[in-house]
Amino acid sequence: MPTTLTRSLLVVLIPGIVAIAPWLLALVQYTSATLGFDQNAPLGYALVFSAAAVAGSVLEGLASHIEVRWDRQLESQFAVHENWYAYLSRTFDHEPVGYRYLSRMVTTLYFELAMLLATPPFVIGSGLLAILRFPRHAWWISIVSLVVLVGTILYFRWQAHCTHKVLCETRSDLNRRLAS
Repeated sequence: MPTTLTRSLLVVLIPGIVAIAPWLLALVQYTSATLGFDQNAPLGYALVFSAAAVAGSVLEGLASHIEVRWDRQLESQFAVHENWYAYLSRTFDHEPVGYRYLSRMVTTLYFELAMLLATPPFVIGSGLLAILRFPRHAWWISIVSLVVLVGTILYFRWQAHCTHKVLCETRSDLNRRLAS
């Protein structure tokens, strides 16, 4: 699978689907909306795909702001700006394996950041659906939803932060070795 297709799926579509899924389900279950599936299924699929792509693109854009902030925080330790441009400006007859590794790490980072941002709408929407289905257990569902929300946010933030640091370290080391 081409890298750009893999990145599009992992970084835009999957987080977009995760973010909107409970809200689409609520729309279909609790309103008369059919999203076009009742009369024209391909139109319904196109609508859902488009909504996921838009939501995922927004999440990816917001995730870029987090990465830029983290770059600034690690600038003095890893010369992130200089290493990034040194990495981008090199040309090779045969690309080093390290470049492919860094490319995969960037995709991983963007996936983790997008999922960090897709988690709140997913957990809140899922919790709301559960409360609507089981209103007598609203208190417990709210507590569980809050715990899951905080836990997943902390997990994806920690994981993305670790990946970002590995990315900065590896790019710095690779540039240093290639320069010598």
